[in-house]
Amino acid sequence: MTESRKTTARRNRRRGERGQVLILAVLAIIILSVAVLILFDVQRVMRGKIRVMSGIDAAALTGAAWQKHTLNMVGELNLFKACQVLISDSIYGVGKETDQFMKVNVSDESTPEEIRQAIEKAKNELEQLKTAADMLTEMQVRVCFVGPLIGFGAAQQAAKNNGLPANKTCNEYMIDFYKMIVDDDLYGNPDLAPQVYYGYTWRMPYSNMIYHLTGSLDPDQANGVAVGTSVKHLGMPHLYTDPPTKPNFIAYLQSKIVMEAIAANDWCLLQPLVDADDSAYSGKWWGNIKIEENRKFLGGAELLPVHTEYVTGEEVFTFADNAGYIDDAIKRKNGRENLIVKLNTLYDKTDPVKKNGSLNRNDADMKFNPLPSITWSTFDERWQSYRSAGVSLDVWERDYLRSGFREGYDYYSGAVSYFSVSVPNQSSLTGRKNIASGFRNSGGNTGNRTWRTMRKYADKAAKSSNLITNYGIRFNATAKPFGRLKAEDGSIHHPFAARMVLPVFDKTALIPVALERPDGLEMEDRAWIIYLTKFLPALGTVDTLADVEGAMSPEHYAIVKNAGYIDLIKKLTDAEWRAAGRAWLDAEATGHDVFDEDGRFIEHVTDSIHRDHCLDWPSGGSGKRSGPGILH
Repeated sequence: MTESRKTTARRNRRRGERGQVLILAVLAIIILSVAVLILFDVQRVMRGKIRVMSGIDAAALTGAAWQKHTLNMVGELNLFKACQVLISDSIYGVGKETDQFMKVNVSDESTPEEIRQAIEKAKNELEQLKTAADMLTEMQVRVCFVGPLIGFGAAQQAAKNNGLPANKTCNEYMIDFYKMIVDDDLYGNPDLAPQVYYGYTWRMPYSNMIYHLTGSLDPDQANGVAVGTSVKHLGMPHLYTDPPTKPNFIAYLQSKIVMEAIAANDWCLLQPLVDADDSAYSGKWWGNIKIEENRKFLGGAELLPVHTEYVTGEEVFTFADNAGYIDDAIKRKNGRENLIVKLNTLYDKTDPVKKNGSLNRNDADMKFNPLPSITWSTFDERWQSYRSAGVSLDVWERDYLRSGFREGYDYYSGAVSYFSVSVPNQSSLTGRKNIASGFRNSGGNTGNRTWRTMRKYADKAAKSSNLITNYGIRFNATAKPFGRLKAEDGSIHHPFAARMVLPVFDKTALIPVALERPDGLEMEDRAWIIYLTKFLPALGTVDTLADVEGAMSPEHYAIVKNAGYIDLIKKLTDAEWRAAGRAWLDAEATGHDVFDEDGRFIEHVTDSIHRDHCLDWPSGGSGKRSGPGILH
């Protein structure tokens, strides 16, 4: 080849290579753009989740802080009752010297009339003391209404400060709640609740506070609530059947877990329902429903309640004092020990007057004992140790906590600040909606056993979520105030060991959601509340499922129907659907082939069926392990 031809060939090759760098550059730009888009999307999703988690944590901690303030204020008022300031301070309407107050000043030469007048004067002073103590009791009741509601409002502001918007469903529930409080047949019914509680006419102030927390009685204008809590309001029905049905249908119908299992075809959880004979679903199969109303009047707010009650008598004081708990509470503040004198050091237990009205000369100080006339704020039965409540400390400390419980903090609290919020199931830029649908839509090796297991449980969760609720991911958090007491011997005890409330709560902290949950229903799940409180009671008054619509308000029926609960009950009554469940439960889960010595097939042996593995964890192992269903 001549030189000119070689030159021409080289030129042609170079001309053919023109534009290749441009193609590589375009590809690089596309790859970088996709990477930036994905990174932006991931960052956006993470930022949104962090914002929601921060908001719900802030709400829980804020609510717990106000529960702490409420309990400490109630405890301080108990100390006022237990000490001489109740008598010596004129702010309570007494303002007397303790050495002469409630004393029967008589001598051996006193006439019967002088003795009668001295006794009458001492009794009047005892009545003065009781009136002053009752004023403090009324103040404690007011604090138990106001403190938690301030905490609830402060928690909403904390959530909003972290970017969480107003929650329409929660605000609608608050409007329902307000209407119940002003309803004379419910909260105004003296058979359900005393209208004057230890001197406090609570109902109208309570309703006004709820109204201001909501912001408006118009659902489109109400915007005060951003995150919901659990609530168990007065009159909330508990349903049972008399005579009982088998299986106990009404108990299953009241369980949200069961309804979600029906939606997700979770045959394992539904075994008693799908194994029941088809004849059990004939006629009024749900049984003769009876209503047992919640008559537990808390004597305080039902949002973030602190669960205190009131006991009159000397025994409460004596118990706390003998153990050294009152002295411990007094010493918590510097200088208070020198200013406060306990009543039992100023007055002995003997009264100067006998039951028959005659003078008791055996009384050394001739003063009335004031302690039996005083009402004390005490903890109710909800306050108990974890062990008493059946919580396995060993399991929690071994499997779920970084370290063990601190001494004195291992108790089930009556003051729990729980909040939750559900985030709408919106798509991200990359098409993922939430964790469940992420697994469900992800690619990869579909033959991988781990992938199949993840997809299986993600599909169940996603299907249940789509049928039960319009929301996607739920965020929740629980916090509580902590306190403990030191006994006279130096040992550490739970704060409720004293029985009376004392100002010893000094910490608040987040705790695992599964460790403690307040009683009641999720405020943000208004449809479920209406289903339980309106639909099921109406179901008990009719003979067929179709008749329920005419037995309740159209608004409430539409809410329950749109939530999918009526369709789920119809699904439960479908004999073919239940038969499919039984078939799956009885189908082979594991098995093996049997061969003779020559390798010829003999038979196939079933080792286990699906129902044998219903308690197995997805990660492996059989159902012997216990633990929480959810951790924060």
